[in-house]
Amino acid sequence: MVISLAVGLASEISAAPPEGKGKGNGNGNGNGKPADWVPPGHRRAPVEVVVKTAPPALRKETRPDLPSPKHVWVAGYWTWQDEAYAWSPGLWMLPPEPQTVWVPPRHEVRSGVTIYISGFWRL
Repeated sequence: MVISLAVGLASEISAAPPEGKGKGNGNGNGNGKPADWVPPGHRRAPVEVVVKTAPPALRKETRPDLPSPKHVWVAGYWTWQDEAYAWSPGLWMLPPEPQTVWVPPRHEVRSGVTIYISGFWRL
């Protein structure tokens, strides 16, 4: 099943996880997102969104110095936000668990429909 859900920008990727069990803290969470919204950097499964078109070409980025040997580079990518693509710049992230691997976002065409599949951490 494909759900339509806006995906956050890079500033939300580095946000602290919501209180509770990683799915928000109720309807009045104060961040303007649904109660079950989870920042992309904290996802353990991809979110699929039907989009209008494939994204623009990826931008070239300069990778800053590695902050620690535990950090993982999450390359910049186009995300679907409010009916248009928005660029999420690359950043160093600490994996939620040592064995997790970042799976970058991607796009697929299914039956002539373009689907945005969010990035997520896979154990």
